[in-house]
Parts: sequence; C-alpha cells; structure tokens
Amino acid sequence: MACELVTSGWYASNGARDYRTGGDESIRGVGFRPLWWRSLDTFIAPQHVLIVDSAAPLKADDAALTRTPFERLELLINPGHSQNCAHHYCGAMAAIMLGLEYAVHNDVDLMIYLEQDALVYGEQLVPRIKRALRRKDLVFGAGRPEIQQSLFAARGRGIRRFLSALHAIRFSDKQISPEQKFMFAATRSLPWWAILPAIHSDHPRIKGAGLKVFTTLCALARDHAFLPFGYGRTRPIDFTDEVFYFQHGSAAEIEAYRRRAGL
Repeated sequence: MACELVTSGWYASNGARDYRTGGDESIRGVGFRPLWWRSLDTFIAPQHVLIVDSAAPLKADDAALTRTPFERLELLINPGHSQNCAHHYCGAMAAIMLGLEYAVHNDVDLMIYLEQDALVYGEQLVPRIKRALRRKDLVFGAGRPEIQQSLFAARGRGIRRFLSALHAIRFSDKQISPEQKFMFAATRSLPWWAILPAIHSDHPRIKGAGLKVFTTLCALARDHAFLPFGYGRTRPIDFTDEVFYFQHGSAAEIEAYRRRAGL
C-alpha cells in the first residue's frame, strides 16, 4: 500500500485577516511553498497530489516546485475561514472533503491530507502511518481535547462512511468546528443529537461544559486511531525525533526544521 495520493488546500492573499491565526505570517504566503513541496516530496513522496484552491488571489507556481504529478481544482468562491464563514463549509473543509471524494472515485488505497502550512519529517513517516491504519481506517493527530487534522490519513475502504457522516451534520463550520465534526464523524455511529453540546456558545462556561460532554461521548465511541508521532499545533516540538510533523510554525521553528531536514 504505497502513498498513492496526498490532498491539500490552498489560499493566499495580501488582504487583512479577520480571524485568529497562529505561527509566522510567512506560512500563509507563496514564499513558504517551496519548503512545503520539498518536505512533501522528500518524506512522503506521493504518486499524485490534489490541491483544492479556494479562489485564492495569490497563486503559487507549483509546476516549478515539484516533479510530482498534481492536479489543481479551483473553487468558484472563497468559502472563508471556519471562524467567520458564511457558507456551510469553510475553505479547509472544502479541501478535505473534495480530496476524500477524489480518493473514492480513483479507488485509492491510502490518502494522506497535508495542510498547506504543515511540514513533515522522517523516512519512516509513511510506514508508521500504514501501521496505524492496520487497526483503523482513519488516523488523526491527537489534540487537547479535539483531534487535529493538519495531517491525517485514510484507507480507501473507510472514506465513504466518513464522508457520509460529515455530510449528515446539519450545522455549519462556524457553528461547529471542522475538528469537532471530524471527532463526531469518526465514531461508531453516534446519534445525531450527540453533536449538539459542541455547538458554539458565547458563554464560556456553557461552551466548556458542552465540549466536555461532547468529547467524552466521542472518546467512548471512537472509531479512529491517532498518529504515532507529533506534533501538529502541540508544543514544544522535539526536533530530534525520528518522525514528526507540525503546523503554525514560528520563524524559529521553521529554521530549526530546515536544519534538521537539510532543506
């Protein structure tokens, strides 16, 4: 089971941001793209890449940065960030779900999703993901308390059920975050009302209590595995690890990664 397909999203602009961000601002621009491609090609080496572009004003010249075959699918609109999107799905969710659909219709055995600001390291990264997928058809990063999805993997046989569960959620990404939707969809068929405690609230105590209930329900019914390495958004990062990944990197973390990876 080789890594047949990596999917990702793309959005870059010079406009002001009206949502919270993490990491160095460079990771959201065209200048970060060469490092992303070198990281992907060196440590995942997929057979094919699908990039879902959320009608970004700024484009990266991907053809000049990689020899890996890739396709670019450009949306007609920019769905926006989950924090303030006016549509049912935000741009990140559109990229993820269209990538999953693409994998289904191409009968892919292994799909890895890698966010546009995430970097990976380690010759054993794909083999470790494959071993995790022997137990479950979906493998995500571990968060606190939510799962993380800047790097996740899926076996072909599990994608259709996962997609069906995501589409069945009637609430938008602004009402319930993509991470929480993933937690719900990657369970053993929780009833639809189990997601209600995760609905965003303006009251911190209500929101905190609701998320605690929701997280507990999802943990009890969990039908996915966790990546056997870090870090995603979790800090600190140990750059001496044999295998790791991270997103929202600071300038210092990106430089440390360059030194470790030789990129």
